[in-house]
Amino acid sequence: MVTPSFLRKCALIPLGLLLLGGCGKVETPAQAPQPVAAAPASPTATPAQKSATPNSFDEVTAQLDPGGDFYLYLSTEQCLSSLSRKIDSLHNLLLSGSGGEIVSNPEQAEKTFALIKDIVHKCGIEDVSGFGASSLPISPGLYRNKFFIHHYPDKGAGLFWSIYGKEPHDLAGLDFLPVDTAVAGVGDFDLAQVVNFLRQEAEQSGFPEAKQAVDQWQTQFAGVSGLQLDDVLASLNGALGMVLTLDATNTITVPVGNQSQTIPAPRLALLIAVKNDLVFKQVDKMLGGNPGVIKVDEPDLRMRTMPIPALPALNLRPSVAQWNGYLVIASDDKLIRDMIAVQKGAPGFKSTPEYAALSAGLPQQGNSFGVSTQRFADTLSKFQRQMLANQPGGAAPQAALMQNLMSKYQNPGHTFGVRVAMPDGLLCIFQSSQGSSQLLAPLVILPAAVGAGVALPAYSAARGKALQTKSLANAKQIYLACKMYAVDNNGAFPPTLDALFPTYLSTRAVLVSPLMPSEPVGYAYTPGLKDSDAPDTVLIEDKFASVKNVRIVVHVDGTANITRAP
Repeated sequence: MVTPSFLRKCALIPLGLLLLGGCGKVETPAQAPQPVAAAPASPTATPAQKSATPNSFDEVTAQLDPGGDFYLYLSTEQCLSSLSRKIDSLHNLLLSGSGGEIVSNPEQAEKTFALIKDIVHKCGIEDVSGFGASSLPISPGLYRNKFFIHHYPDKGAGLFWSIYGKEPHDLAGLDFLPVDTAVAGVGDFDLAQVVNFLRQEAEQSGFPEAKQAVDQWQTQFAGVSGLQLDDVLASLNGALGMVLTLDATNTITVPVGNQSQTIPAPRLALLIAVKNDLVFKQVDKMLGGNPGVIKVDEPDLRMRTMPIPALPALNLRPSVAQWNGYLVIASDDKLIRDMIAVQKGAPGFKSTPEYAALSAGLPQQGNSFGVSTQRFADTLSKFQRQMLANQPGGAAPQAALMQNLMSKYQNPGHTFGVRVAMPDGLLCIFQSSQGSSQLLAPLVILPAAVGAGVALPAYSAARGKALQTKSLANAKQIYLACKMYAVDNNGAFPPTLDALFPTYLSTRAVLVSPLMPSEPVGYAYTPGLKDSDAPDTVLIEDKFASVKNVRIVVHVDGTANITRAP
């Protein structure tokens, strides 16, 4: 049984790996010192040095665009190529010598290390030899951004390299995106391989609990769906997709704080590539007895729709369809019809000037594509501004700060990108109205803005408390002067505060309220009272405390307090 104490001990693994050899460690063979060349008399460029250890710099940088505003190469060979050996070393360290005191169940530890090593080996992470990124302005307001993950040609056989597709192909999903597409993506992803990998690892882990959990999950899946998991996995065809549209001709109202905002009506479709209609037939069977289901059976489309009249504003008509080699789950049947129409020749996103500008020069074949349009960026930006504008009055300063930073570092933009499986790695290339440096800026700036947004209310509250405390101190000082006056005048307080100067008060600054420093007298005084009057009678009160929704008062008996204003 995997105990909490054992899991805590396993948390030592990352520390052990770092101790046994971190990223970028270079072992230099012993050799005689080499003479150092004398520095040239005039400043010239230093000759380029070659790396003392092999790396994938040339292979990675060959895929990048130099000369832009962002360029990065990171070698991971020293860190990842020997990861399995480092796991073995840590294993031996913990199970021998003084390490035996850390591991109370060696048999369980053996199984855990074997499982970790097997996952690392099979997923292919050790084959990652380097990572690169670049960003190049190619026209005003348009950047080409690239990311490349490299492996050597004789590597790359693990799960990480195979689930995203092997051979580039036509990006057929582009052919059915409607004109009002906001966000979309369709690409190779072998879900069946991922599920089978996790299932196999659990069954071979040596932990009975893991195998029991897998068996129980498969039983529950069959009970809920009426299908065997293996049959469903065999019906999948290695691709997933999503299409989100925003229909400007049909708006909806959504709550934003205490107000509401009108946005284009969203529509969503999820796509799963399938080899047959196994899942659709089962869905059809489960809905067969519902008279509210609308059935469509056409040569190129089978669809089942269940309208939801209770939400007319959203026009929700959940639909499941078998179409074009996909199992489609959509928020409404019209979206499916619109995609079919585009595929048959109706104008779609691919026919827009926005797509033409974003896709120019990009690969026409790949393993996936993703798009985020200006329509989505504008809607999101408007929604964010409205949310900040609707902040309560007390939150106005930080809301203004956040809005200013967002406008500078998170300008609305659009993006189109393609992922391509290369013989030596994975290349992601996308063109966007923002470069990598602009995309990374929010990662640096926005956390500071969030911190400021959190700190400002606390600072404001603390400063407000300090001002109230200073006002109360002033009021007490005025009261002491009034009390000394009463001692000298048979218990009668002064007729006005002016009577306190200069005998009982030496400066008029004490009459100024910190809550309204522009006013020479910030305290209301009740004349005609004596020190023998009712003790709870208010003698002195800050006239401007109401701006903080409080009362600051001193009574005849000298008690002073700050209370919440009614």
